[in-house]
Amino acid sequence: MTFDTSCQERAADILRIHVWHARTCAFLMSTSSLEKTLQAKQRGWKRRYERYRTDFTVKATVLREAGYQELAGRCSDIGRGGMGAVLNAECVKGEVITLAFCLPPAAQLLEVRSIVRYCKGFLHGLEFLGLTDEQRQAIDSFCSQLTPSD
Repeated sequence: MTFDTSCQERAADILRIHVWHARTCAFLMSTSSLEKTLQAKQRGWKRRYERYRTDFTVKATVLREAGYQELAGRCSDIGRGGMGAVLNAECVKGEVITLAFCLPPAAQLLEVRSIVRYCKGFLHGLEFLGLTDEQRQAIDSFCSQLTPSD
């Protein structure tokens, strides 16, 4: 009686793939945000402009099917190219929104158009669009007082 070993070999290959997948998922889930940042830098990805940790309120206005919707949020980091913000509703990657905020301690309101480049839940990565020289100078001046966020 002969026994077909091709099914056994195939099952062993599938098992090896499942074990590899489980180990990879466990590694990725245990990786801290700092490690993920370091991994991204090792892959050659780098921001064009430095980001700086901060905390202030921001109001976002977005055009939706039902009309303009205002969102409240907080800025977590900012730089010449954009900001990271937590908003009270999710925006879609590629969506253009208007941000209104005051850079502490100034009382001058800045209104800046931006595009959503990253979204994970309520956390958004926003790239500024068409900053004026005055807006750029205000952001640069504010950031010069802060520590880079790495």
